[in-house]
Amino acid sequence: MKRFWKTIILSMLLALTLCVGAQATENTMLKVGLKYGTNALFTARLQNYNDTLSGSGYEFGYYDADRSFVPLAATDEQRITVTVDSNAYVSGGVCYETRPTNYSTILGAYHIELLTAFGSYEEALAVAQSYPKGFVAYIDGAYRVRVGNHASYDESARVLSETDVLAYGAQIVTPSSTGVVVSVTDTDTVLFEFDCSGLRSLGVRPRSVSGEKTVTWFSGYRYYGGFEYQRVSGGNINVINVVDLEDYVKCVIPWEMSKDWPVEALKAQAVCARTYAVCQTKHRAQGFDICATTHCQVYQGTAASGANSDAAVDQTAGEFLYYSGRLVQEAVYYSSNGGASEDSLNVWGNDVGYLKSKIDPYEGKIASIIPQYNWSTTFTASELTTLLNNRGYGIGTVKNAYVSAYTDTGNVYSITFTGTSGSKTIVREACRSLLNLRSQRFTIGGGGSENAYSVNDTGESVALSAASAVDSSGKRSALSGNVYVITSSGTSQLEQRTTTSGSGSFVISGSGYGHNVGMSQWGAYSMANLGYSYRDILQFYYTDVSIR
Repeated sequence: MKRFWKTIILSMLLALTLCVGAQATENTMLKVGLKYGTNALFTARLQNYNDTLSGSGYEFGYYDADRSFVPLAATDEQRITVTVDSNAYVSGGVCYETRPTNYSTILGAYHIELLTAFGSYEEALAVAQSYPKGFVAYIDGAYRVRVGNHASYDESARVLSETDVLAYGAQIVTPSSTGVVVSVTDTDTVLFEFDCSGLRSLGVRPRSVSGEKTVTWFSGYRYYGGFEYQRVSGGNINVINVVDLEDYVKCVIPWEMSKDWPVEALKAQAVCARTYAVCQTKHRAQGFDICATTHCQVYQGTAASGANSDAAVDQTAGEFLYYSGRLVQEAVYYSSNGGASEDSLNVWGNDVGYLKSKIDPYEGKIASIIPQYNWSTTFTASELTTLLNNRGYGIGTVKNAYVSAYTDTGNVYSITFTGTSGSKTIVREACRSLLNLRSQRFTIGGGGSENAYSVNDTGESVALSAASAVDSSGKRSALSGNVYVITSSGTSQLEQRTTTSGSGSFVISGSGYGHNVGMSQWGAYSMANLGYSYRDILQFYYTDVSIR
């Protein structure tokens, strides 16, 4: 989710079901994907020191199946770098995969490894410290001692020939497709190496001073909790933040809703964000629960946290949204609805009991302070033709465009485009996404517009500006106002629409910002200012839910 949601992707929509209740809250540790896939990193730097919280180095290990941290090694260093097990060129505190113009040293991936496996980290460390550039490695469940960080096999062979390893025996090890190396930032000093053949991933957890919570700098942001480095075999490193659920929510709230908003609105947001997070499964195949982008919820560490938003999280700690005794799967929200929320069935095609439409009387009370609450955009016939062609809707040059169906609450359900070689009707969320509109609530008008009426529920419209009614005496009169027809089921009023001729511009005017399903953030703001509690807010926007 984005701050003041712009969109929600289709994969999420296909999963609008109920998750199993109690199980979703048993483990309070979340895995949040920070860098992964095409954004995976060759190298990642951490620093657990800032002006207010001083760290005391790091522990190295892994997170087990219960997400408990299993320590294997430790360091007092506060600035460390995790790198793919490959030759890396160190320059300006950064490790590069390819050689830059200027670099200070090479962090080599060829080592001498003693043949003995050691029973503990302390035992291995004592031996490692007896060799120049010796360090401890945890390889497939065993502690090993490695010596040197050489740029080539030949260099390792030369050093081996000059090194006394008689008591242990030794071999030369080459770069591993599943290994990662921890070094002191901006140096070639190796602190630890980890390789469990891809079955386990390196975990790094900051140590704190006097038991105080410590934050860690990563990629320009400060994060609570620890980190997991998943090496994709033969590829780069996925960086995962392993963080307590409540700390996560404290970091999400200021990005999804202003930290200075009324506390009851922030509490409603906290319950939504917490519920949404524990039910996510979209990224499980990638090794984490939820991402840090608009695909899920915006999460950029502690940078925007404030006392007001933190208090909202503390005051709702452990509270979730429930429907029919189970956690709601999608506690979705958006910026504003323009006057009415919408049924998930009419937007995403999924009938979800707690995501029902209703007229919103609260947003309008503060419309003047909502940024870009009312909006408009203009398309030419050529622009619409191009958009449709790009989606594979070949209807020739667009001549007309109109809202062909509204929902019961006045949001758009379908748009019909008529071209020189056919017509196409777009329904539900596609009405907004196709044209990249701010909301689901809008009208289409503009130059060359004329009144039109639906015909036989086909989605087609016919302009009746030149048509007349004929009475029993044969007298003709122009059609105007409400027009009725007699059908097999009785008298029916024809739906009047506005169409726009292709000769003019298509002006789309609307209100609100988002998909209109679930909670309006600005609506929550208004309700809080009117004295409503966060429970009142949540039970208004989500149908038949409880909070506990």
